[in-house]
Amino acid sequence: MIDILLSTYNGTKYLQEQIDSLLNQSFTDWNLLIRDDGSIDNTLDIIDDYCQKYPDKIKKLSDTNGNVGVIRSFEILLQHSISDYIMFCDQDDVWLPDKISLSIQKIKQMEQKAGNIPLLVHTDLMVVDKDLKIIAASLWKLGCIRPEILDKNIYYMGMCNSVTGCTLIMNRQAKEKSLPFPKNILMHDAWIALSVMKKGKIDYIVEPTVQYRQHGSNVYGAEEYKFSLKDKLLRIKNTINNNLNLYHKSHPFVYKNFAYFLYHKIKYFCIIHIIK
Repeated sequence: MIDILLSTYNGTKYLQEQIDSLLNQSFTDWNLLIRDDGSIDNTLDIIDDYCQKYPDKIKKLSDTNGNVGVIRSFEILLQHSISDYIMFCDQDDVWLPDKISLSIQKIKQMEQKAGNIPLLVHTDLMVVDKDLKIIAASLWKLGCIRPEILDKNIYYMGMCNSVTGCTLIMNRQAKEKSLPFPKNILMHDAWIALSVMKKGKIDYIVEPTVQYRQHGSNVYGAEEYKFSLKDKLLRIKNTINNNLNLYHKSHPFVYKNFAYFLYHKIKYFCIIHIIK
């Protein structure tokens, strides 16, 4: 059994399409647990309707925490998960029909080799506009994300997360290793990836499994990676502040000190832009 965790907030426009894409999955042994983070539109009506139609598959988590933000909301959901495998779901995407099937097959293959340790599998995404028209066939290519490098080195992962939360599946051991979330983390998926890398393994599926919708209101969206030394120098203050922020979010979990962070930052830059 798989628990799919969905945090919603004012998701009326796209939520039905997302939930329908879960119901259309080729793999059907899953439960959907939804927590609303204080919506003021019709999101709760949509959730209640699906809970009534599919009481054995879809459940709403009720708590008194109110609006706590996306990171804390997913943490609460994760705390309530009881299945052996866990996936995260965003309210505005569309899952391709074999997403769950591909993911569970991959993580079970990893278990046969790695045993009882924290494990996580993630995939590429197809970037689409609000009408699901393709912007980019691969988020990884668009953003110059290299999971074959990042997933094997925690120092690189600390500065460039390759794991997009809505694509991941993890086992119970990964959940236990990830909780509780510390304060001031970059995002729940980045924290979970680093936590798993400490004591377990991460692997990936090259095939996109999600239509990653870009509509102007995404908490975090897809961005094309463009490196310009001139632009970096002109915006040196922003460059420094961004790197300091990355360091403080990961230290001391990953890096011994800021010099250690810079060393791996420069090393990863050389791999991406010089060695390739």
